[in-house]
Amino acid sequence: MTLMAVAAFGQDKMDVIYLKNGQVIKGSIIKPMDADGVQIMTTESDVYTFSPDEVRRIVREEVPHDNLKNKIIVHDGEGFTNITTLGYGFGIGTIGDERAINNDEDYFSIHTVNGYHINRSVSLGLGVGVEWYGDYELVPLYADVRYYPTLTEWAPFFYGDLGYGLGFLDEATDGGIMFGVGGGIQRSVNLNMAYVASFGYRYQENTLGTRNADAHFLQFSVGLKF
Repeated sequence: MTLMAVAAFGQDKMDVIYLKNGQVIKGSIIKPMDADGVQIMTTESDVYTFSPDEVRRIVREEVPHDNLKNKIIVHDGEGFTNITTLGYGFGIGTIGDERAINNDEDYFSIHTVNGYHINRSVSLGLGVGVEWYGDYELVPLYADVRYYPTLTEWAPFFYGDLGYGLGFLDEATDGGIMFGVGGGIQRSVNLNMAYVASFGYRYQENTLGTRNADAHFLQFSVGLKF
């Protein structure tokens, strides 16, 4: 079966499955459509099964022999998405305007971003989270933009966040403007889920009582994209 699939990949034509959710899967059919569905092997030997209800049509087309373009990817084209992550940030530089106190603070966080892919390369979203610092908590609300140079199984991306960190969980914490930039990698698991990991820079304005506590951080996060 594998030899037949490899031989098919060397030709100019491939089997193409058009799914009802907009995905287009290219490769070689290894089990024709029946009551249980259809099975296809991609150019990288990944095997996927789709039920009859998921499939719009199956054709055989002339397509460029390009392994990257024939990979299963997550959110190919337009569509809503959710990214939920756990993170850790550690302080760099100094705290406040006087620059006399080294920033040795760190924090743990959970964030979720609900967004929309306006095309294959760009997604826009709104995020909310909770961040636990040593003596206080912040609730950031922010806009999130992500750029994907290419959507393959292992897809790099760059992100930018801009918003406000709310300090209403602690009376002595005011919070303030926050922004962050960084990059990461997305590892597709199937058509509907991917693992994500990122690393970047984060700035957070804050006032603790009467003390200016504006600070800079480096942050690392891991999570899931749906």
